[in-house]
Amino acid sequence: MNLVKLTLFVAVFAGAYLTWIYVPLLLDDLDVREALAAGVGQLTAEVSARDTVGVQKEIARRLGRVGFHWEEQEGKQVQVPGLGLDPGDVQVEQGPDGRSARLTVDYGRTVKLKPLERYWTIRFHTTREGALKP
Repeated sequence: MNLVKLTLFVAVFAGAYLTWIYVPLLLDDLDVREALAAGVGQLTAEVSARDTVGVQKEIARRLGRVGFHWEEQEGKQVQVPGLGLDPGDVQVEQGPDGRSARLTVDYGRTVKLKPLERYWTIRFHTTREGALKP
C-alpha cells in the first residue's frame, strides 16, 4: 500500500465519520426551522408581550421532543431527550415596518465521539422570518 492510497482511505473514512455525526444534527435543525416557521405563523400584526411569551413557550415545548442533549447527572454524562431549550432562548423581533417578524434560536449540540469518549459541541444559529397576520 502506498502513501497516496493510505491518505485517500483516511480522508474517505474521516469524511464518512463526520457525515455520520453531522447529518442527524442537520436533520434536527430542520425541525427547529419548522418550529420557528410555525411560531412566525402564530404572530399577528399587533405583537404583544403576551403573544410573544405564548409563542416562545410553544416553540420550546415543540423543541423538547427534537433530538437529544447531554446533561451531567451524578457525575456522569447522560443523554436526555430534547434540545434543552427554555422559552427565553427564543428571541422574537418585530421588523421595522411592523408587518414582519423574525424568530431566532441560538443553541449548541454536543455529540459524543464514539471511540474516543470525548464530546464535541457544534453551535447552531437558526432564524426564521415571515410576514405577520393582519
